[in-house]
Amino acid sequence: MTDPGLSVHFPVANDLNYLVVSFDALRADALGTYGYPRDTSPNLDAFADEALVFEHAYAASNTTPTSFASTFSGQYPYRVFIGWNLIPTETLAGSMQQNGFHTFGVFNNIQLAEERNFGQGFSDYAVGSWPDEKALELGRKALEDAKGSKFFGWIHFISPHTPYDYREMSAHLAGPQEEGRYAKTTGGTFDIESDEELARVRDLYDGEIYFGDHIFGQLLSMLEELGLADNTVVIVTSDHGEEFMEHGQVQHNAMYEELIHIPMMIRHPRMAEGARTDVRYVGVDLYPTVAAMAGLEAPGGIDGLDLFHPFDARRHRLSVGMTNDKRQEMVNEQDRMKLIVGCAEFTEELYDLSSDPGEKTDLILDRPSLAGSLYDAMEKITVSNPCGLLENANRGKAPEDHLSPEQIEQLRSLGYIQ
Repeated sequence: MTDPGLSVHFPVANDLNYLVVSFDALRADALGTYGYPRDTSPNLDAFADEALVFEHAYAASNTTPTSFASTFSGQYPYRVFIGWNLIPTETLAGSMQQNGFHTFGVFNNIQLAEERNFGQGFSDYAVGSWPDEKALELGRKALEDAKGSKFFGWIHFISPHTPYDYREMSAHLAGPQEEGRYAKTTGGTFDIESDEELARVRDLYDGEIYFGDHIFGQLLSMLEELGLADNTVVIVTSDHGEEFMEHGQVQHNAMYEELIHIPMMIRHPRMAEGARTDVRYVGVDLYPTVAAMAGLEAPGGIDGLDLFHPFDARRHRLSVGMTNDKRQEMVNEQDRMKLIVGCAEFTEELYDLSSDPGEKTDLILDRPSLAGSLYDAMEKITVSNPCGLLENANRGKAPEDHLSPEQIEQLRSLGYIQ
């Protein structure tokens, strides 16, 4: 079955700017535009009304470095994120740069350190661990510097990633507390001992989304002020979601929908009106799709699909968890049937997302032949044993490799290492 592609919504445009804005650990269902009832995202919701909103967008991975490795390169992370490094490869930024776009990146997560080769293709690249207000300032400077030329830019905000802090501006979502382990903050990592604690950390997370949404509103105003709103395609997304005990864990460890279902929206100056699409996007599609939108060609042989032109709507979507040595997993989803393969003891789970979006009923014993066909497709796509690939990708390497003591401490403050 062929989908006509995104070209039905907007034309090829090589004369426009392209700006990707991403948030860290933002799950789709925490935004009003995806049905969340709480007031977390007024600016993002208003943006969505003018944008093409993807109902079914997947992260290519459940952690920041592997997810970005995929969105940058159009390839699944087991191919390009080896030994905690993005290997030299063609990237979206590099392709845009080679075709006359000034490229810049502002990334507020030290996981994307230049020492790990994430700066490939960017003319200007800033990465750190700052308050998001600082990331916004750096984004403004990058936009001002790029204003006189056609540009491709990317600004990544750390919100709503841990630590989830109490913020007065978000008190309607997470009110002030004086007692309890998480009255003021969760810190970089946390555990849950009661329903009350779970409710509190979820409230704080929602408050961090509201803060990030406020930052986003300022960024949109900045584009207006700089005269860039009418000639810039703005793409909003996330690197992965977040867990709140839906399947017994918190933060980002597993491969359930709360982890890999992410927001994806495209506001295009030449789009007649906002719309929603059922196109099945996964992070590896960003490179070939944006390249096609700009009238460029992505390299052949990559995993991502060009969703701008007609494509196979029944494609398989993989998502990969590979940086946690104790929990390496791979997902294959097709037609809302989702297989999760766990590598530690080789487990399989099968869910029908159409009737069971919360993944509560495992169908692996009821539909073994379907699970088998999804696994066979996984092997065909990876051209290997999937679990062997994940195990070997970072064998003998640690997240601290290549980084300075200061960068390692920044990773520790975010809960990435203990």
